[in-house]
Amino acid sequence: MAHTLRIALIGAINRDTIRTPDGMTTESYGGLLYSILSLVALMDGRAEVFPVCNVGQDVQAVVAGLLNPLVRCDGVRFVPDRNNHCFLDYDAEGRKQETLQGGVPPLTFDRLSPFLTCDALCFNFITGFELSLETFEQVRASTDAPILMDVHSLTLGIDEGRRRYWRRPPDWERWIACARVVQMNEREAALMWGTDVTGGAEMRRFGERVLGLGPSVLVVTRGAAGSDALFRDADGGIAAFHAAAEPPGSPVDETGCGDVFLMAFTVEYLRSRDVRRASVFANRAAGANCCLRGIEEIGRIREYAR
Repeated sequence: MAHTLRIALIGAINRDTIRTPDGMTTESYGGLLYSILSLVALMDGRAEVFPVCNVGQDVQAVVAGLLNPLVRCDGVRFVPDRNNHCFLDYDAEGRKQETLQGGVPPLTFDRLSPFLTCDALCFNFITGFELSLETFEQVRASTDAPILMDVHSLTLGIDEGRRRYWRRPPDWERWIACARVVQMNEREAALMWGTDVTGGAEMRRFGERVLGLGPSVLVVTRGAAGSDALFRDADGGIAAFHAAAEPPGSPVDETGCGDVFLMAFTVEYLRSRDVRRASVFANRAAGANCCLRGIEEIGRIREYAR
């Protein structure tokens, strides 16, 4: 890399309360923090990392303490609202009910405009309410920087009791059209396409539709089964590549794996512009994250991923 990269990370920092059937309650923080801290670790001081998010005053002290000194906090604003607080309740069969309380204001174009000259803009929709579609389209029209996005909670609606539920995102094609690289997991892909995409032919049809909207790369993550990427090759055709999952040991905590995947993909994609290399490295980093416990250990991810 000829110069120090400047990478903007747009999303939300969550406070999480996890309740399991054995009566245990675990309090933690996550969301964009996984993106921020894993990118800092993977770049090892060779990038300026600019998180852009609103953070509630009720968690200001904790979040400030978790942020790495290498993080540029120009885009972080502490607001008087209560921070996003996600309650995750698991039943005996492992089913999860997610409830989102609190909530900070969405980001405006004015908040994002100072970062449009960065080398890349990574949008990780942790809550799905980080910014409006119109703001996202305005960003796309105002920068030449590659936009990478993780669909994530755009696929979650919210009911009157603040409970989250799966649904196809309204105007999903307009959201996707704003990005160069689109990442989603296989369930999110099935919601958008209306059917399972794990079969090769169906994945191909879905990929052709997504790439026809404007993106150059579609990545569908499959957890322990690795990931599939469809992308435009040098001749303008569509190529496909499967990368295997690469955990360096026994998984202990899968939290944040999708966030780490996107950061590692971004690192290698900006370095080489090679989707295959980026997919392999992203699977390696996500696998490493599975072998670390909690956000406190994420600084060790580079020693595993390399």
